[in-house]
Amino acid sequence: MENRSDRLEDNRFKEIKRLKKKNVPHQLHWFLKDDYFSEELLGVYIFELQNYKQTSEEAFYLFEKATDKIIQNNDLEVLGIPSFFHECIIHSWNNRIKHPFLYGRFDINGGLGNNNAKIIEFNADTCTTIPETVVWQKLQHNELKGNSEQFNSLALEIGNTLTKLKSTINHSEPFILGSSFGYKEDILNVNCILDIAYDQGYKSFYVNLEEVIFSQEQGILYEINGEYQIADIWFKMIPWDWMFNEEPQLAKDLSVIITKNLCTVLNPAYTAIWQNKKFMAYITKHFPNNVIAETFSKKPLSESYVSKPCYGRLGESISIMGKINTSTKGDFSEQETIFQKYYPLAKDLENYYYQVGIFYSNNACALNLRSQESKIITDDCEFMSHYVI
Repeated sequence: MENRSDRLEDNRFKEIKRLKKKNVPHQLHWFLKDDYFSEELLGVYIFELQNYKQTSEEAFYLFEKATDKIIQNNDLEVLGIPSFFHECIIHSWNNRIKHPFLYGRFDINGGLGNNNAKIIEFNADTCTTIPETVVWQKLQHNELKGNSEQFNSLALEIGNTLTKLKSTINHSEPFILGSSFGYKEDILNVNCILDIAYDQGYKSFYVNLEEVIFSQEQGILYEINGEYQIADIWFKMIPWDWMFNEEPQLAKDLSVIITKNLCTVLNPAYTAIWQNKKFMAYITKHFPNNVIAETFSKKPLSESYVSKPCYGRLGESISIMGKINTSTKGDFSEQETIFQKYYPLAKDLENYYYQVGIFYSNNACALNLRSQESKIITDDCEFMSHYVI
């Protein structure tokens, strides 16, 4: 029988009044639909937060070490990354001052209460939940009475990275262009980054992908009022793996643009390694550790495990097998599959499950939470803010 003492205590949760739309910044209005935002905040103990930070710092170090190894050993083909993109990845990795990692999010199972914290994936390429984390969490936290704190310096760290990057640009008015496929949520995430860049002294503009011009001679441009603006930085909410499979010519053009240093693309080319869950199996094999869930390219012989697609997103096309059997449908079932040791999510007394996200920029810099009445967190989850106990 399950030990209910391991569940999250009710006194961790603090409820606030529903914020009226007129008091919510315009960039959050789209998110207000469908009860996406929880009206409760979850308290996270300092020791839990310190554990999350240490776990994420150790994991990022492992990702860096393993990247060095896979590049030095010419093993990128192990991940199925097309050969025409290898030079671009190596160039961006060896020139990280010009091609810095902007931000990503470690998804972590456990770590609340008595459960061990294990990283199950790194959203390192097109990571979302930026407006929720940067704007909404602080807005809700301001409604709490008392002197509690929140672990949330994501905007500051992204700004610091963009400021350092600005120093590598050889003119006084650097220009950042942001793009996505045009979905509302993606546009809002991109514009949140552009707002931070604007505060750091950049000129910024958003256009959908189909309006961007890619030139192997000039770089990345877009047309406005009959004139062409060259971008110093292109921030994309467009996955590298989508380019490999659906638009290889675009990936080839970007490979030339990046290796010729005509434009900095964020997140950089080497995040195609980190987004690939086969890389976690590579880490398990070559760098055994206690912070990343054990991941394998072949199905484990025993115990509960999770199967998931290499480049899957949104909790789609995932199965938990063993003592627990559940799965989600999705658009990624045709992808190659990896297998991961199953670690349970934290759960409250109402049978809601909680997944912690730790954002990493220059360091572990913010926490957010997603909750759902499901052992697999999907796009149907609630977003929950936090405070530090």
